[in-house]
Amino acid sequence: MLHTKRTFDYEYPLENADVCIIGIPFNSTEIGQSVKHGPLFVREAIRNLIGYNPKSRQNIFEKYRFCDAGDIEVVPGSWSKTKDVIISTIRDIFSGNESIFPIFLGGEHLITLATATALKETEGERVTLIDFDAHKDLLPDWLGEKYSHITWAYHLMKTGNFDMIQIGCRAYDKTEEDNSRRFNISDEIKSIKGPVYLSIDLDVLDPSVAPEVGTQQAEGITFAELKKELMKLKGARIIGMDIVECASREVETKTAHIAAEIIRTVLEIRG
Repeated sequence: MLHTKRTFDYEYPLENADVCIIGIPFNSTEIGQSVKHGPLFVREAIRNLIGYNPKSRQNIFEKYRFCDAGDIEVVPGSWSKTKDVIISTIRDIFSGNESIFPIFLGGEHLITLATATALKETEGERVTLIDFDAHKDLLPDWLGEKYSHITWAYHLMKTGNFDMIQIGCRAYDKTEEDNSRRFNISDEIKSIKGPVYLSIDLDVLDPSVAPEVGTQQAEGITFAELKKELMKLKGARIIGMDIVECASREVETKTAHIAAEIIRTVLEIRG
């Protein structure tokens, strides 16, 4: 008899799963703390999460069948190649299960440019991207570099395929403020029609709540405030999510634990 333990006891094959976890440890443009080990520590936090929530009376590990697809093999230093790998992998995942709900674990926020683009391919209509973030990431370039974790939202909105809502932004410059108006980006979650993609940069939270992030920013929101915003999406058609910028360097950190709790919250309100 094998006395061994898998990453998750509740894993299912991709074709039979409802939820798929995919790590994307890309860190090549991060200007703050390294976030390349984010998938490792958030996974461990999910593993240690109690599935049952006495407030909602739901157990996400009973409600959903999970598959951990592992980490995407990113190409350090090359966003172009990494983007292609991410999009190709997501296409293959959906070819194996077109109804899967993907949860992407970053890694830096630039990954959202690829994940959201790939998810848009699976939909026949416009997607609303809700971005929880301390920063707007709406610069056209950073120090001459077109693609970075500070520019991803600008390049995504330039495609014209998304509506965007940004919650919790408190550190940005005049150019980003102007671009926010240019792209008609809202700062409030109201009634949303059509598919929704969630992107959660953990620096949206106050550093007292989530200290291990790529770039800390004071005066952030609390977990309770974040959860209140997420609850506004109850009944919305959420097609996928990412949670990025976890800079933990050991297990059982505040930030990784909060990331797991955020994932549980989204899965409870979804469907």
